Amino acid sequence: MKVIGGSIPQMVQNPDGAGIKKLFHSQRDIALILDKTLAPGYGVLKAGTVLCVNTSAAGNVGKLYPYVPVYGSQVAALNTDAALGVAAMVANASSGHVYVSIEDSYKFIVGDQLYFENTSGDGLVNCGVITAIDRTTVSIYADITCGAFTATNGTTAKHAYVYVVSGSTPYSIAKYVLDKDVDTGIGEDAVGALATVVLSNAILYTASLINMTAAAITSLGAVTDGRFTILK
Repeated sequence: MKVIGGSIPQMVQNPDGAGIKKLFHSQRDIALILDKTLAPGYGVLKAGTVLCVNTSAAGNVGKLYPYVPVYGSQVAALNTDAALGVAAMVANASSGHVYVSIEDSYKFIVGDQLYFENTSGDGLVNCGVITAIDRTTVSIYADITCGAFTATNGTTAKHAYVYVVSGSTPYSIAKYVLDKDVDTGIGEDAVGALATVVLSNAILYTASLINMTAAAITSLGAVTDGRFTILK
């Protein structure tokens, strides 16, 4: 749907389409559904979004956020569904510092453990734990202070991005599928969301799944069968 900006009378016509995609092929009532809390700052997330859990020692630990494909060649292309869980670097990283938009900086809080990758797939780098987030010194981006790290490939030219840890390895570990649309908020006013997620015993429409990859399917213990994805 195209929305015309400006406070003036106007008419916006929705395009023809297939309507809202259906997530469940099996009965929702028999699926294992859990209540969870999503971290703030990730905007509106649609039903079918694959989620992981922040496993930092502090910060937003335990809260969910969108799964980030970071396995080998399966990296998060910016401005796509694969990048829902990341914050793009807006200036080249330096050891101990990453720079993201002020809006994106609200995806993180002090105590979160960050990793960075780039769309060239140069490999994951542990940035360490966030110790400070400065949103005032520079008006156009936030300076996130974390541990010392090698910043060679953390450049805007390589479309580098940061995300929070979600497992015992630096990789992003898919764990749940979002059951319904939620709004986690954006920027300074973001507060997160209460949501329900699908864990198992469900047959879902593959076309309705967002940011699902082969690695995510493995992490979820799921299988694909034609147009369906089966959570056992």
